[in-house]
Amino acid sequence: MTRVADAVVSSSLLKACLGRVERARQAMSDAGLSAMLFTNAADVIWLTGTHGHDCHVLLLQERVVMLSDRRYEEYLAPWGATGCFEIDLSPKTDQYERIKAIAAEAGIDALGCQGEAISVSQEQSLAKAMQPLALRPCIDLLESLRQRKDELEIDACVRAIGIQHEALEATLDAFEPGWTEARFAARLIEQMRVRGAEKESFEPIIGTGANSSVIHHIPGDTVIEPGILLVDWGARVDSRCSDLTRTLFLGESPGHLVELFGIVEAAHRAAVDACAPGVKAKDIDAAARRVIDDAGYGEQFPHGVGHGLGLDVHETPFMGRKTETATLAPGMIVTIEPGIYLPGIGGVRIEDDVLIIDDGHRVLSSAVPRDLSWSTRAFPGG
Repeated sequence: MTRVADAVVSSSLLKACLGRVERARQAMSDAGLSAMLFTNAADVIWLTGTHGHDCHVLLLQERVVMLSDRRYEEYLAPWGATGCFEIDLSPKTDQYERIKAIAAEAGIDALGCQGEAISVSQEQSLAKAMQPLALRPCIDLLESLRQRKDELEIDACVRAIGIQHEALEATLDAFEPGWTEARFAARLIEQMRVRGAEKESFEPIIGTGANSSVIHHIPGDTVIEPGILLVDWGARVDSRCSDLTRTLFLGESPGHLVELFGIVEAAHRAAVDACAPGVKAKDIDAAARRVIDDAGYGEQFPHGVGHGLGLDVHETPFMGRKTETATLAPGMIVTIEPGIYLPGIGGVRIEDDVLIIDDGHRVLSSAVPRDLSWSTRAFPGG
């Protein structure tokens, strides 16, 4: 068995990360910064390709220093072996002194920090500890850079989608009368894990019957009955998320909900068709909302039509009625997820993951069926 410390950073990952580092340096330069401390775990992963557990990145124009402690020595060894990253394993109590020492060596008198990733009290403590360095909080320096995914990130999302698709099929094949929403969710998580997911993107949303109208329903002890079942789930692969929703009808298809399904399906199609570089995010929302409004259910579609997807399950751009400035660009992965929800009756949502490309879009989850021919399945024993 290969030990962690004996592993190597692949050439493709190293090339991608070094490209990201250079883009981050340019963003720092544009912000007037010569040094920046990255503490947000997702940003650490994006910059270096390693885990974000108690690992910070001190980025200077000539050096990339990964600061952690001896707990992660073997995990970080492959990055040090590349010769592109310096690994500093000082005790946590000494890390601020090490940061000041490295800055002094480089002649730096001001340090940028991620204002969105630390609390006010943490910022105050950091400013005090960094003296005589001046602390300069900077907000969302990497946000726009992370929106546009490279090939490794796109591939990870595609693999995650494949895993979650297989996991849902396996869960439905094993499903038996008497299962609760919580048991269904647990089986779905297990099936994603055994197929190679690092973990789920989020706690699956499993809603049977009237619970399907609760947009972020927490699966509980409600027994799944014949009829509507809303499943919103995702997998993580290489730290990247996938996020899909399918509305299923198990054993029977209540007529009024089938009607809603058709409306949501049309709204989903309209929004996906509108996805292209240069299109404003709010116009994607409007494309779906128009269909639902015309059908008389506008008040029952209370959320935006989608959001960005990547290291976090909810990233920019967010696509809603009041999203004023966000515009789609090649490399973005966004969800398209219109829905109609009737409290006490049920809800329908259809969600896919869509990659924006130079000449339009590509639905990454197109292999996961969304029509009624797939979602109408026999209820075991029914």
